[in-house]
Amino acid sequence: MSETSEIRVEHDGPITTITIDRDHKRNSLNAGVCSDIADAVDAAPGREECRVIVIRGEGRAFCAGADLGGQHSDGNFHEQLARMLHSLQECPRIIIADVQGAAVGAGMQLSMAADLRVVGERGWFMIPPVKLGIAVDAWTIRRTRVLVGGARARTILLAAEQVDQSEAKSCGLASYVGDSNVTREVAERIASFAPMSLEYHKMVLNDDETNLPPKPEQRELYERVWASEDAAEAGRARAEKRDPVFRGK
Repeated sequence: MSETSEIRVEHDGPITTITIDRDHKRNSLNAGVCSDIADAVDAAPGREECRVIVIRGEGRAFCAGADLGGQHSDGNFHEQLARMLHSLQECPRIIIADVQGAAVGAGMQLSMAADLRVVGERGWFMIPPVKLGIAVDAWTIRRTRVLVGGARARTILLAAEQVDQSEAKSCGLASYVGDSNVTREVAERIASFAPMSLEYHKMVLNDDETNLPPKPEQRELYERVWASEDAAEAGRARAEKRDPVFRGK
């Protein structure tokens, strides 16, 4: 991690806390932040005392998604985003997302890659690519379906519906509800459990269809979406502060 890193890593006994420290950007992600989170997650198990990793955002948001100002100029953003999500899923330690604010797009992806989510009163989720003319990867779509079920996944992905704390609890997206004190209590309790047993159960829980490669036709359409006129139109509309006009091209 560089001296200019925009995350903080703190160790307190068996708990490692990773904080996204970009409140001025609502903790949005760029390639560098994704890479730093992945590095921190990969390094944490090397500290023998570490049992649980907590991921949180500083200030107003948990993570407001991709940094749209730098997303397309960072040529390796998607590569680093995928690496970050993979690191969380493959980490042998239990990871808790402390969602005390907005978790949008890549921020919701980050929270779903964690093993557990604690959602506060100000916590909410949304995946908005259909409003932006773009697409999320197959892992995200499948992970959403696994966590909340097919019907709710469709309203999240096809209708871009926002999920607040109450709805997150009822649909199963929230493992627990409460503030960061609740997150700490959950982390301390899990940290007292047998590490190898935790690692095994996490490994098997994550051994599902979410990790299957996309079918060729899915991959082809995904790439067409990102290269589409609609995706470009959404970018123009955002810059011009107007609603996009999509034409299906």
